[in-house]
Amino acid sequence: MSDPHGPELGRPRYRPQAGDGPLLPGQRQPSGAPEGPERTSNAAVTAIVIASVGWILPILGGVAAIRRGNAALRSIEASGGALDGLGLALWARRLGWIYVVAWSALLFVWFGGPGIQLFYDLLRRLV
Repeated sequence: MSDPHGPELGRPRYRPQAGDGPLLPGQRQPSGAPEGPERTSNAAVTAIVIASVGWILPILGGVAAIRRGNAALRSIEASGGALDGLGLALWARRLGWIYVVAWSALLFVWFGGPGIQLFYDLLRRLV
């Protein structure tokens, strides 16, 4: 119970061993000495913050969350396992798509065909 290197609350207990195969984004390279927790990617935190308030802006908040989530995923993958925050980036992207679909459906109901065509053209230019 007093193991200082035991699993933290909320962190997976599985640690990759040498020879386990390719690492997933966000996993660290195994070493002989116990390591501290990974640093969370600032891009992932920014993505989830934008996704949490993105529902306020019709469509554009969702697009911003999707783009920031993709940027966070790229930075986490490029870090070679030094950065954590994969879950934040994935959920930011998922929330962004939920917002885009929900706002598109609402705008279609409110404005009919011309309104949705206007926002569809706007989305095509942004994404």
